[in-house]
Amino acid sequence: MVSRHTLRNALLGRDVAVAYAIIAALYLLKFVPFQPVQIPPYLLIVAYDLVEVALPLLTPYYPVAFPAFLYVLAIGGAGIARTLRGTDGEQSAWLQTLGGVCLLVGVLSLGFGAFVGGPLVSSTDNPTPLAITGATGIVSLVIAWWLLGRPTLQAATPV
Repeated sequence: MVSRHTLRNALLGRDVAVAYAIIAALYLLKFVPFQPVQIPPYLLIVAYDLVEVALPLLTPYYPVAFPAFLYVLAIGGAGIARTLRGTDGEQSAWLQTLGGVCLLVGVLSLGFGAFVGGPLVSSTDNPTPLAITGATGIVSLVIAWWLLGRPTLQAATPV
């Protein structure tokens, strides 16, 4: 059974607040006039667009629904960080939460790359989106692996 304290930590804890701040900062990178930095915000927008296609009732409520979507992503990033957090406490919780968010962005990026398909779908398609999202996803996953303390399957499984 889930207690109120556990539920409150899962939805409103320090890790969720840090993850939301990181995701909001990632989204604000869309205003930086350097295109490689604008890829993660674009992926967040595209991920929300897919949710909006699945739930068209959200369209008129974009000013509320998009921050709520980012909050759900923050809960996911914080949950990943909590699950993969090392027990030795060498790294700060902030860096490990950043690793959880990077893992989430990497999965979104690779998922978008697989969805777009590039040359894997047809030889007439443009391979650039696949290359960009694939490279962004791989870089994000490597950063996440490093920030999460290079977890292995044995370290991530509960004892």
